[in-house]
Amino acid sequence: MSPLAYGAACLFWIAAQPSLVKTPAGLLDKHHAIMLRQAAAPAQSRTGATRSGREYFVSWGYNGDSYTKSNLHIRQPSLGNDFTLVGVQARDSKAWTSLFSHSLFVPQYNMRAGFFFNEKWGVELALDHFKWIVRQDQQVRMTGTLNGATVDTQVTLTPDVLRYQLNNGANPIFVNLIRRVRLRGEPGRTGSVFFLAKAGGGFAVPHTENVLFGQPNEKGFQFFHGWDLDAGAAVRIHILKRLYFELEDKAVYARYFGVKVDRGTARHGVKANEFTFNFGMAFR
Repeated sequence: MSPLAYGAACLFWIAAQPSLVKTPAGLLDKHHAIMLRQAAAPAQSRTGATRSGREYFVSWGYNGDSYTKSNLHIRQPSLGNDFTLVGVQARDSKAWTSLFSHSLFVPQYNMRAGFFFNEKWGVELALDHFKWIVRQDQQVRMTGTLNGATVDTQVTLTPDVLRYQLNNGANPIFVNLIRRVRLRGEPGRTGSVFFLAKAGGGFAVPHTENVLFGQPNEKGFQFFHGWDLDAGAAVRIHILKRLYFELEDKAVYARYFGVKVDRGTARHGVKANEFTFNFGMAFR
């Protein structure tokens, strides 16, 4: 055998022995780590995409409201009164010109807190503190029983007949489902814009101040003396990464019962169109 052939045979034999030629452990570990990172990257990307829309938020703002006419039913059993005032018109209390000259808690404010599960769906807890104040000196129809006698006549709501107002708030509280639609940008980015559709319901905590036939009621908040529904649309603009401004318009229906009047109770509905503007903070 020639020397060249003999040398080639020896090299082949050495390479074939696993105990003699080994791949460096560091090189194997490096390749193994690269393979693991490549396998994990798609899963991490999917997790990041899932979490990209998650967001907590809180906001504060003010509202203005317009109401349809309502029927106000009053019962005073000990006086023989059980009558309805038909087509009562009420007003709100905006005071837009003096927003920065009084407490944050007047005249009509909103509080919101919520959470987006993903980019599309979320939920919020909302308190709308608006006032429902019966307009004075309007003429309405009174039907039912007054002082034990049947009555069906027109009356003028002067202060000595009726002064009725949910003046420390009609205070409906809602739990709303939110559908979020991206119009511009990404969640949590400066300059992003979203359309929000909201709908839900809850309960009310009215605080009434009234005088009926010259006699005032016992004032105070009345928990769970009403239920409510709402549906609305809003546009949310992220002024900064976390700070946003939101405009909202919605329809509200609230039904109040057992509201205190002198020696009796009142019940009525409230149908409102409510416009709100809110400043909020979003946290991811």
